[in-house]
Amino acid sequence: MTELSELLLKGTTPERTSEIVEYIHNHPKEFEQVLNAAFSKQANLKQPLLDIVDLLNGTLMVQIIEQAIRDDDIQIRKRGLQSAYRTRVDSSNSYVVEILTNPKEEFEARKWALHILGSTDPDYYSGHIVRITRNNSESTNLRKEAIFALTKIVNDKILGTLCALLGDPDVEIRRSGAWALSNIGSSDTINCLFAALDDDDENVRDWAIRGLRDMDDTRALQGLADAIHTSIPEEQVRMTRLVIERKSEVILRAIVELLGSPDIQVRRIAAWALGVSPYPPAVPSLKELLNDEDEEVRDYARIALIRSGGLDPTDLRL
Repeated sequence: MTELSELLLKGTTPERTSEIVEYIHNHPKEFEQVLNAAFSKQANLKQPLLDIVDLLNGTLMVQIIEQAIRDDDIQIRKRGLQSAYRTRVDSSNSYVVEILTNPKEEFEARKWALHILGSTDPDYYSGHIVRITRNNSESTNLRKEAIFALTKIVNDKILGTLCALLGDPDVEIRRSGAWALSNIGSSDTINCLFAALDDDDENVRDWAIRGLRDMDDTRALQGLADAIHTSIPEEQVRMTRLVIERKSEVILRAIVELLGSPDIQVRRIAAWALGVSPYPPAVPSLKELLNDEDEEVRDYARIALIRSGGLDPTDLRL
């Protein structure tokens, strides 16, 4: 056993790590000998080497990672892939592709392979990632990981892929697709987000609303306003809660219209929203609610009127 082997087996505690790293940098030949032994006959050295891999110089780091991702032990392979992702090592990408495209490989290994390719050379490997998102025979979890990776590779093909996923039979995939489009925020996806407003799943609809709400695009906001106007009362309540923080003139006008709804819950949420985002043009409609049959509606209307400048708070006892 070499001196380096003994150092590694004593433990890679934070106090000892710097000593081990310095020793390795000063003894490259011994390091090579220990590395070869670790991945052939002395397996108990693998974990200690991976504990310090991030602290080594580029050449030595790559040597450990290249050995680890080819190891038969899934835990070692996973740690090697995680290290490659953290350090953006791309020298083994051709092998990483094999891991990703092997359906018999463990999920964790394929997941990290996917993120390595998506972060080190996204343009070149985006096709592999897209194919996974579209493949219904792949696990839902891996497809969701692939969708996440696509948010870092934005182009027309990617946007088209994500829009297509909003029609996937798997609700988890539709949710992930809507989330991804919401995070990307491209105006090129307005129409597919409009379509997602009619999804059967509440979470898909919510992400579509958020995506449209956060776009700096008049057409997106007007579409949301129209959807609020035509939705059933329950949806009007949910949509109002989600869109009010946008403080858009288009959205606020739509909420003012809700003040006249025959549904008490809708009137409550509309009056509350106009207290959160004061809107002076709403004052006449809010004043009409001071005599509403519902006490909460009246209270929210008073607050909204005060914050919009329609009432002097000293004239009221709230």
